[in-house]
Amino acid sequence: MTDTSIQTVTAIQIGMMRATQPQLRGQHFKMHGCVEAVFEVAEVAPPLNVGLFAAPGRYKALVRFSNGREKDDRTPDIHGMAIKVLGVTGDRAHPDAPEGEQDFILADNPVFFIRTAEDYAIFMQSLARNAPRGQPPVEFIEHLSKTHPEDIAVLQGFNKQVQTSPLSADYWSQVPYGFGPDPTHACRYRATPRAGVATGSAGEGHDYLREAMVAGLAEGAAPVVFDFRVQLRTDADAAVLDNPTVEWAPDYIPVATVTIPPQVFDTHDRHAFGEALRYSPWHALADHRPVGQINEIRKAVYPASQTERAKIAPLGQDNLRLTEEELREGIDDEFKALIDKLARTFGFLSSTKRGRGTHTWGVAGRGTARFITDPDFPANEFFTFGKVLPVILRHSSPGAREDDRARDGMAASVKFFSGETGHDGPGVLDILMNAGRQLFVRSIRDFSTFVHASPDERKELVRQGLMMEPELIEAYRIRGSFLDSRYHSWQCFEFFDSAGTRSYIRFRLIPGDRGPERGLPDPGFRAEGAPSMDPVPDDPRAPDFLRQEWIYQVKHSEVRYILQGQIHPEPENVHPDHEVLNPARAWNEIHYPWRDLCEIRIDEPILDNEAVSALDMTPNRSPACIRIPLATSPRQYASLGHARALVYPGARAVRAAAEKPQNN
Repeated sequence: MTDTSIQTVTAIQIGMMRATQPQLRGQHFKMHGCVEAVFEVAEVAPPLNVGLFAAPGRYKALVRFSNGREKDDRTPDIHGMAIKVLGVTGDRAHPDAPEGEQDFILADNPVFFIRTAEDYAIFMQSLARNAPRGQPPVEFIEHLSKTHPEDIAVLQGFNKQVQTSPLSADYWSQVPYGFGPDPTHACRYRATPRAGVATGSAGEGHDYLREAMVAGLAEGAAPVVFDFRVQLRTDADAAVLDNPTVEWAPDYIPVATVTIPPQVFDTHDRHAFGEALRYSPWHALADHRPVGQINEIRKAVYPASQTERAKIAPLGQDNLRLTEEELREGIDDEFKALIDKLARTFGFLSSTKRGRGTHTWGVAGRGTARFITDPDFPANEFFTFGKVLPVILRHSSPGAREDDRARDGMAASVKFFSGETGHDGPGVLDILMNAGRQLFVRSIRDFSTFVHASPDERKELVRQGLMMEPELIEAYRIRGSFLDSRYHSWQCFEFFDSAGTRSYIRFRLIPGDRGPERGLPDPGFRAEGAPSMDPVPDDPRAPDFLRQEWIYQVKHSEVRYILQGQIHPEPENVHPDHEVLNPARAWNEIHYPWRDLCEIRIDEPILDNEAVSALDMTPNRSPACIRIPLATSPRQYASLGHARALVYPGARAVRAAAEKPQNN
């Protein structure tokens, strides 16, 4: 075993966390439930009466059930049972181990598929190279075929388990642990449900394992009991300790029980508590010290992963209108699966681009908004005449191309701050807008299809009508200045006036001189499903001309915009797929006229790259009078804004963890 291999595994694990959702655990990030339990040690005969099992006793415990990698419970996977026993006394296995805790890390496969630190480093390198493309770790498989061909079957079967409930599965420690002071004594652990292991097929829902736990621990149900067992070997040497790919012969002997009483655990507070818990095989008594190379790797990886999560988790979560729990309530399994897919995609894009996954390149400035609210605009708590608030405005290129000469759209996002914080903090309202009056797809399902399609496939999507060519063309601009365009929010929001009456609102940002829309493509232009294109070959302008022109204007002239709102009364029988919510259709401007809300003046460009990197925009940050309409299916019109509110925080966390300096 080498320190280099351990460092390689740790670095790749943290890198993969940063490339997906670093606020989550690197492994076993989907939790089905964190429950209270009683860990009761029985009267144990020698030689098993060691450490925690030296004498009978009852201890409080916290048990976390999880998936290994998959978010959809119906997909075969490895599943975890982590037990934290509290109130334990004795010498610790590691100086950094918390006092009073003994953790047991178990999974529903009796063996592990990696032997040594060097093998683990090869596996992680292969996984990092192939996983983003949905491919198996081919280089690692080739390595096994040359070194331990018998382990290929172990790898292939490692994560193929289908559970009916986390409460009715067998769990094993897989890797060995010391058992007492004798270095030749080692053990493995096992937790077996006393009611028997249930077999069957996967449930019907994306989260059926959590639902099975809720049902199994409902009021009036019998307590769930696991027998906790020890498998002891007294001939352990390096060959035994460093080969967790095979099962051992000795019987598993019961030494304790884990009793989980009926309880309500499916709450926001308990979920947050479970996510905050830290488990590690090194949270252990010296008599139960982790042994073998896999556990040595875990000694480095677990704290590094926990430190990364602690840094990232709080970012971008302030002043959000709806909680993640509220956003996920009621959405169907297709929607959940699509959110998971988009979160991985945009996390990967943010990591590879070292910045925002889309709208990567742009420019930002500070200024003020003076509210000039139209007298006919509904009275409300936020848009009140005469108020002045600090704002930050950011322009960007939606196609995420660094070259400003690229044929592309243009975008503008505005962040409003409370009057007490200046331009610091998360802000109180974010409005995200793009050139063009409407989007070129109707739902988040169609948007995901577009995102994951090749250029040729996008041409076919246009022919099928899933992507709408006229609306896509309207989003393009023959770009000369960010100040030339009008920007629209595309999606609408629920809007509540002072009396609580609900209507719907869209926003647009226009030049301060109220000039006409400029830079529209000529009538012969065709996009053919492409959201952006390379520059024309003879464009003589500088690659950053848009950004530099805007900075120059802010420094040396008056840069003004007018933010306007368009109010649509609530229709009868409104629902998530009502036409009023269609992001691909503009509202009639005669029936629903644009009304002034505020005048925005930008007087200071933000030239500090770190400050621009820290800028966080989400459609879910708003005062109480504004809220995202919610959908239940990704096929509905309301799904677009709903999905963005769920995907953006994860992408933001990835971006915050990306290597610096970031691209802006």
